[in-house]
Amino acid sequence: MKIKKRTIDNRPKIKIKLDYKTTITVKNMDVYKIWKDKYPEAIVVE
Repeated sequence: MKIKKRTIDNRPKIKIKLDYKTTITVKNMDVYKIWKDKYPEAIVVE
């Protein structure tokens, strides 16, 4: 019987609220800047 390996992702994550109902998670602030251009009302939630 195989044992499943669990991977733990400890990389920092940044939650961004794009609008009143859409929240996404990104890895770094560079990606946040790209989303900020598309959604000017985007805010960091974390």
